[in-house]
Amino acid sequence: MRGWFDLPCWNGLSREQQRRLLEWGNLPFGYAEQGECARPAEVAIETPDDVAPGPRFYCRECAIEYLT
Repeated sequence: MRGWFDLPCWNGLSREQQRRLLEWGNLPFGYAEQGECARPAEVAIETPDDVAPGPRFYCRECAIEYLT
């Protein structure tokens, strides 16, 4: 399921999909989510310690878990 900016939760992407998004800034057209979370993106989180600049989009539940 997709939400904000037509994205799934960050945890809904596989590690390979997350890496591609960080390195290339996009995902292939028609990609299928291969991660663990099936909820849509609802919250953008960006921290100073992130490996790459730009927000990660999480569902509400995963965002709370990430921040705690």
